[in-house]
Amino acid sequence: MRLRRVFNTWGVCIKDPAALRRVFQTNQRAYEKDLALSYHPFLPILGSGLVTSDGELWQKQRLLIGPALRTGILDDIIPIAKRAVDRLSDKLETRRGTGVAVDLEEEFRLLTLQVIGDAVLSLDPEECDRVFPALYLPVMEEANRRVLRPYRMYLPILPEWWRFQRKMRALNSFLINYFRGRWQARQKGMLRARKDILDRVMDSIQETGETWNEALEAQLCYEIKTFLLAGHETSAAMLTWSCFELCQDPHILGQVRAEAAAVFPQSTKDSPLPVRREVDGMVYTLAVLKEALRKYSVVPVVTRKLASDDTIMGHKLPAGIMVACVLQGTHNMYKDPRVFRPERFLPDGEYDKFNEAERLYKFVPFIQGPRNCLGQYLALLEARVVLSLLAQRFTFRLAKPGQGERHPTVIPIGPVDGMHVYVE
Repeated sequence: MRLRRVFNTWGVCIKDPAALRRVFQTNQRAYEKDLALSYHPFLPILGSGLVTSDGELWQKQRLLIGPALRTGILDDIIPIAKRAVDRLSDKLETRRGTGVAVDLEEEFRLLTLQVIGDAVLSLDPEECDRVFPALYLPVMEEANRRVLRPYRMYLPILPEWWRFQRKMRALNSFLINYFRGRWQARQKGMLRARKDILDRVMDSIQETGETWNEALEAQLCYEIKTFLLAGHETSAAMLTWSCFELCQDPHILGQVRAEAAAVFPQSTKDSPLPVRREVDGMVYTLAVLKEALRKYSVVPVVTRKLASDDTIMGHKLPAGIMVACVLQGTHNMYKDPRVFRPERFLPDGEYDKFNEAERLYKFVPFIQGPRNCLGQYLALLEARVVLSLLAQRFTFRLAKPGQGERHPTVIPIGPVDGMHVYVE
């Protein structure tokens, strides 16, 4: 374990599960979010939201947001995801057998934005398609460009700089005006029949007696943008890589289809929906999704700044350094790591056989410990519905030779130039 220099920052890379446990769990308070480097390009989007906050603010926001992601919204995700798949299926039907390729990566980005837009804000799909691709996706793309080209943040002479500012202001304005309208309706006793995540957050605001003001609006804006980022980017990448593997292995595709037939025996728009217990029982489909997250590690590195001296696995680390947790390296600590093998995550598979002390830290796409991703169960539930129904309804065939190269700069990692398929 050697200190290395990145730009003007000294840091160290770790991948061993015992080291990750130290960072994420046993001494997590000493490992703060790295806002000066890794997260800096995304701060206009994430601000002081749950992902980037620390200390008392993080604890307060975790208590505010946590209840919004419990059982009620998880039950709602199944019909929300089913409606989104039905809409995508209608689009894919127009391409079936035509020899005209579809970019599944782009379709999954739109689909997961529709799902999270419905779950968080009850926006209809048309509104999601009108607002988020025009405002949210461009600022995310520019933030990704700034990771390796930080000068783009500081040069107003660039037209991209001004475009970023305009779209960021427009997105913030849209969200804050939406919050105000919902809050004012609440004050008039106009409560909605189905509670979305925003309703649940507003319930918590009322229960704690917080005053509604501009500061609270700004903080809520950061939290909702955090939901949008965490709620669609990783899910879209996970679904893209899962479909990429299904295209190449008929056996895996057949297993997913068998589970889909058991849970969705009549795959039509009007067919009855399964309950969450039945979707939770789709263990093979879940294993496919987890294996995609392991093999492709769509967030390959997570960084922290060490606030006080610490020792990891016998190595003394000085305060102030950056600690890069190389999750892709951790996920390569499996047998034949470049082989796509969902059986690893079936009961009594390779994952279950790891030493109990390190098992949780051998699979870390959602981190572990107190700062683990609150939305991981929602994402995996949504993805099971989407993947199983699409596998049941369609066969996808890769449209371009050599597809599957991982993008070198965009996080979460998707394929270079998308994932183009023919629909059969």
